[in-house]
Amino acid sequence: MATTGNLLLGGGEKLTSKAPIKRGGGPKKMPYSRDEVVAALTEPLKEVQSHLAQVPREAKPRGEGVFELTLHPTFLARSHYPSKLLRAVGLRDVGSKERAIVPRKASEPRLEGKVHSTAALYVAGTLAAVQSLADNLANPKAPAYIQKELCEIESIAWISGGSKIRGQLPSGPERILFEIAIHADANEEDIVQAFNKYARLHEAEVDLARRIRVGGLTFMPVTATAAQIAKLSEFTFLRVARPMPALRMAIPDVVRQSLAHKNFALPSVPALEPKERVAIFDGGIGTSDLSKWATEYTWPDTTDTTGPNMMHGSEVTSTFLFGSPKDGLPLPPPYMGVDHYRVLSRTSGRDPDLFDVLLRIRQALDSGKYRYANLSLGPRMPIDDDEVHVWTATLDQLCATHDILTTVAVGNDGSAVNADRIQPPGDMVNALAIGACSSPGKTWNRAPYSCKGPGRSPGFVKPDGVAFGGTEDEPFRVYSPFLNGVAGVQGTSYSAPLVLRAAAGVQALIDTKLDAISLKALLVHHVDPAGKRPRAEVGWGRFRDNPLELLECGPSSATIIFRDTLAKGEYRRCPIPFPDIALSGNAKIKATFCIAAQTDPEHAINYTRSGMGITFRPRAGIGEDESAEFFGIGSQYKAPERELRDAAHKWETILHRDRRFDEIGVLAGPVFDVEYHARAQSRGVAPESAPDVSFALVVTLTVPGVSDLYNRVRQKYQVLQPVKLRTNVRVGT
Repeated sequence: MATTGNLLLGGGEKLTSKAPIKRGGGPKKMPYSRDEVVAALTEPLKEVQSHLAQVPREAKPRGEGVFELTLHPTFLARSHYPSKLLRAVGLRDVGSKERAIVPRKASEPRLEGKVHSTAALYVAGTLAAVQSLADNLANPKAPAYIQKELCEIESIAWISGGSKIRGQLPSGPERILFEIAIHADANEEDIVQAFNKYARLHEAEVDLARRIRVGGLTFMPVTATAAQIAKLSEFTFLRVARPMPALRMAIPDVVRQSLAHKNFALPSVPALEPKERVAIFDGGIGTSDLSKWATEYTWPDTTDTTGPNMMHGSEVTSTFLFGSPKDGLPLPPPYMGVDHYRVLSRTSGRDPDLFDVLLRIRQALDSGKYRYANLSLGPRMPIDDDEVHVWTATLDQLCATHDILTTVAVGNDGSAVNADRIQPPGDMVNALAIGACSSPGKTWNRAPYSCKGPGRSPGFVKPDGVAFGGTEDEPFRVYSPFLNGVAGVQGTSYSAPLVLRAAAGVQALIDTKLDAISLKALLVHHVDPAGKRPRAEVGWGRFRDNPLELLECGPSSATIIFRDTLAKGEYRRCPIPFPDIALSGNAKIKATFCIAAQTDPEHAINYTRSGMGITFRPRAGIGEDESAEFFGIGSQYKAPERELRDAAHKWETILHRDRRFDEIGVLAGPVFDVEYHARAQSRGVAPESAPDVSFALVVTLTVPGVSDLYNRVRQKYQVLQPVKLRTNVRVGT
């Protein structure tokens, strides 16, 4: 391939400095008076008390019920969380979800009558606590802080059992498997046991052995009839119940095509990077053809499997090892070896195996052995805006804890009616969700079967991007050990490992060790832009599968990577390396920012615990502190979504923007000022209790016509050094 020879410049963090950030704003304007709040909430509170009193004792552990308290959109931010009010009356929140509402009164006339996104809190408490809330509402002499937080409430409502049940239920007495989530963290085993006892009372069967706790939720399989699940929905701490989804892998009706391939041969050399292994979770390999690079692991109940499972698993592994074979060329050497975990059994797709599969994946990833993983399987169901699925919640926390770069196929139901949205765990915020596009050539679009976004917010831009996955007219070429040759296939199952292969290639080619967020930032930074294609269909754009293209700087440009860590309350000034020359013509700054975030799955609306406020100051070099929009909400959202949550983009884990500046004088020593936001269970947290957070920032400066821009940047910023290719790698090969 042709190359400039100019490689990614590392060490951007050596240019950073601490910098205070100017803050604006002031106190919030209260939309409601005390009298208006009393009028709006008095009767709903009485209804909550009435419903709670009627719930059977067995269905309300600790005597507590759970009801919904919706905040006015003005008070969605973590700093306005009504924690003092709840504590004062003896209530506690156990979760939250997003609600789009037209508030009774807007905080500003220009917003009147418009839809806004806000938080609906799940609030738990006894009858006495609800009565205390009612007493404070009626008391004009209640403490000022209580009256203030009462005026931040939009509505209060009891949560009916029927609203907790999702999906299509059987019409007769058939017993089926459900997945259940209840509000119970690791210290609330009494609630779990109370639910189990209540289920037995109604002759439903809870599989406690397979329960999975993540954050403030406990997930478990339950066998019940539709009538029994309706009874269980009255349990006050039950959050959601839905029929167990099937397990997805490849497109069911796709016929593999045997394709001719000139000069076909497996490589004879080991993986380029022998110290790293990639974890692939799939249906197995079942042959020795890949044993030079891949090791297969099984469980006692996965030793008996099926041909389709192993065919799918071996082809996914082959895609990671060799990519998509090019006709006339032998297969290239793998970048890294694979530990393939056969997580599927002969009965996979009928739970409780769906929970079993996740438990196997968790066991492998929680070992801390892996920095790379691929999932081309998952529950076959569209994601839910109100609820975080157990697969997503579990894997997000593992990726953040163990610094794992994970690629996830978003699913192949993109042509389904009312079921074409991305599928779990494709809504993970700490993984790359990969869709499929129709061609590796210049003209491409979303493959018709590739599931569409958006994701939830945070995590709105999903899929993160697409890669070639094949179509009927242009199938994806893959070496299939079972066919002993090249097959034509299609599916997001293949586009996902193709992207992970590019990331592994970057690490295998250079001496510098990059973490997951740095590799994610590089992958997103270098996508072929989405252009006019809908973001919900292709995310940021099409990922590149050649790792050298992720390391090179284009003509008249310089790309720099920053990697730094912040404590809450600290600020970083990241200067965009700019040469001291008079520039003519246009300039372009492309920037990609990435963090890994711990998560709170019980708070779907405030899912991520970490966020970054990034302020762009285009003329900081001459002492002008005025800011300009760069990573604003418009870089993530499109109308009408952008009208719902004005600050939601601050909690995203990936920010990406490519911005042109027509007048060079607009830029003079531009910088990004970075501020770390922290929250837990939707509340703001004190600096001393917030963990440090790491971020990666990739910046490309391009000035057309300045062919020596890269060298000028290096001369001015000598701490920036090109990444070093390994001695056995030659640029251009």
